[in-house]
Amino acid sequence: MLSPGNALFAIALSVSLTSSVLGQTVPAASANDNRTPAGLLRDGVLTLHLEMRAAVWYPEEDGKAHLIVSAFAEEGHTPQIPGPMVRVPEGTEIAARVRNLLDRTIYIHGLSPRTETYAASQTQTGSTSNNDAADALEIAAGAVREVRFKSGPPGSYYYWASNDRQPLGMRTGADSMLSGAIIVDAPGARQDDRVFVINTWLPAGGSPFNTLATINGKSWPYTEHFDLRAGDPVYWRWINTSDADHAMHLHGFYFQVNGTGDQYHFTAYQPSERPMVVTQEMPLGGTFDMTWVPERPGHWIMHCHMSIHMMMPETLPGYPVLSAYTPENAGMAGLVLGVNVLPAGKTASVSNAAANLQVHKFRLLVRERPATAQTFAGYSYDLTKSGRETPVNELPSVGNPLVLTRGEPAEIEVVNQLKEPTTVHWHGIELESPYDGVPGWSGNATQTSSPIAPGGTFLARMTPPRAGTFIYHSHWRERKQLGEGLTGPLIVLPPGEKFDPATDKIFLFSRDGTDGTEPLLLNGIPQPPPIPLTVGTRYRLRFINITPVDSDLTYSIVDISGAPVQWRAIAKDGWDLPTEQTSPKNSREEYISVGETRDYSFVPDKPGELYLRAAAFQRMWVTATLIVSPPHP
Repeated sequence: MLSPGNALFAIALSVSLTSSVLGQTVPAASANDNRTPAGLLRDGVLTLHLEMRAAVWYPEEDGKAHLIVSAFAEEGHTPQIPGPMVRVPEGTEIAARVRNLLDRTIYIHGLSPRTETYAASQTQTGSTSNNDAADALEIAAGAVREVRFKSGPPGSYYYWASNDRQPLGMRTGADSMLSGAIIVDAPGARQDDRVFVINTWLPAGGSPFNTLATINGKSWPYTEHFDLRAGDPVYWRWINTSDADHAMHLHGFYFQVNGTGDQYHFTAYQPSERPMVVTQEMPLGGTFDMTWVPERPGHWIMHCHMSIHMMMPETLPGYPVLSAYTPENAGMAGLVLGVNVLPAGKTASVSNAAANLQVHKFRLLVRERPATAQTFAGYSYDLTKSGRETPVNELPSVGNPLVLTRGEPAEIEVVNQLKEPTTVHWHGIELESPYDGVPGWSGNATQTSSPIAPGGTFLARMTPPRAGTFIYHSHWRERKQLGEGLTGPLIVLPPGEKFDPATDKIFLFSRDGTDGTEPLLLNGIPQPPPIPLTVGTRYRLRFINITPVDSDLTYSIVDISGAPVQWRAIAKDGWDLPTEQTSPKNSREEYISVGETRDYSFVPDKPGELYLRAAAFQRMWVTATLIVSPPHP
């Protein structure tokens, strides 16, 4: 909230920028934390009076850099970004009156009935349907409209507006912030959850790679920071009213997805259907509800893993940006939430079962890599247990697999041989906060991780509690360093198993650059060599998406006729899938978002050639040939 002094300063400053809109002085908007419902609920009817008006918006520090945008407000109250939250019990009738104080016609979507049933979809586009466009509430400049509708079934929904009937993803400019949450509660449902509305400000005619992304009206490090207690369940709702999809990633813990939806629909999953993940894809216009339990004290973050949404762009038309690292921003901006987990009230017993086990030790050298016939120059992770450095002309374009064992302690000494700082994040690993790799943030009251300076070292310790497919990657200037090659697969095996690259196949997707316009790479190269397989042999196929922005990446394995093969999905983000979700299915256009991993079991049934085909944003694609040989005699 703005202090009285800052509010007066904001109003005075805004008047100097624009005198009036339909005779109204431009006030400063407040960031809406979505904790207070709007309107008056009485006798099963919510009476809601809204207005749309111009407002001065401070995406970061109040009273500093700002934009003039359109915002919703309750009549007679300060404008809010996002707009006032509508929260009602199931079955409530909503009587809304909306006044348009802007200088143009506005179309409002979402203030209308919702369907009672919905077939869940994880690949919603978020586009405004023809019915939605037709049902939009048209309000001329200076006019007032009224509407009444039933709440519909429980779920997380939203309303939004713009100056035309185009889909949500086409909204740009001043209207980018015209969004608000609609929450419908089931009878007896808890209301101690938190609601987060994601918006991105995109200048009219601007680039989708150059946006100002916010959570509840603020960009990190000015987003809300949370103090949580270890062992206490946390309930969050996410609503995406921005111009893009998002891959929401939680550091250090798994979370349970309780349901997904969009503007008009929501599906609450049955307990057996609720996936456990570290990254959840949220399509444009999508929503999801989650539960998680913070188990280990320290500082953690949840953020969109698309690099353009977790870092400030170098430049942004009409808005001054600070893209340099500071201890306050930890080198990040945009869609990031900070969490401080406090110790539990009673000291829990800590198992030291791994204390007497041998510690597996590794050295991870961060080095400059020269150009080759297949790749541009960049950076490289040089992983070694012997201390011997890889010859410079043999450095891998992405890191080699770091293989650990479930329940056994490991130490990785990171040695920075670059001319710039770096860090390493152990993506998906449940570890202690000081080793999580977010510079200036990861840690606790006694130890905070700093950037690893050129020539410096850092010792990361972990004892992974589960086997699966994970990732290690830079968390320093992530957009640049990931594009230079600082990533690799992290594989955790059950005790007693050995990693066999002949039957354990890794497919890591990345980009040779900082956004979605450079070549799509498979295991660090654009044209991978053939991969040998044998009929009747069982393979574990591990897919990893660590591209900068390709949240819609799809992949298939097909035969020479284009027919897909059959495989079984067995894990997501390192978490084994329940048996009922592992039935055989076609390997046709599976989706994998940024920061996700997916594992499959596959047994070739006949010799010949198969083709792994992956496609991503900007129609980029990469293909690998799988040569299946007859069984060995």
